[in-house]
Amino acid sequence: MSVLNFTARAYAPNSPHAAGRLVALALIANGEIKETEWAVLHGLQACEQLGLSQGEWHDIVDGLCEDLLAGAIPGGSCVIDQHMLDDWLAEVSDPELQHRVIRLCADVIAADGYVEHGESVVLRCALERWVLPVEEQARMEPMLYGLDFQVVPRQSCAASGPAHGAHV
Repeated sequence: MSVLNFTARAYAPNSPHAAGRLVALALIANGEIKETEWAVLHGLQACEQLGLSQGEWHDIVDGLCEDLLAGAIPGGSCVIDQHMLDDWLAEVSDPELQHRVIRLCADVIAADGYVEHGESVVLRCALERWVLPVEEQARMEPMLYGLDFQVVPRQSCAASGPAHGAHV
């Protein structure tokens, strides 16, 4: 596994392009783009919400992939370095834009009904860096721990048989 540590393109603070790159990162964080994820973004009118044309959106996705591939070591997995992800998150400092981006990221990540590690990392880093309302944070928790995460109340051992607990 290689950690990407290179210079990626920079976007103007709080620009549609900076916001779009984060949504694109959520889209490819599991290493592939699934049809259900594209469909969700299209259904939510993500481009319009971010102030991007379809062409600009595709340029952002292509640019992100180019940047990631430019720093990859042949035969290795790509892991974005924490500093780079922090820089990309810092490009979106407007609270309203942060809320829009995190909702779009969460919706695209949840589209296939499964949250993979890379997808969870994107959300967790955004939640650690951005100050979001409690209800927005609560909406993200299942995606940080898995969509099927649930806490089952404890029962007495005699009544329940085998032990019950958190299902992850």
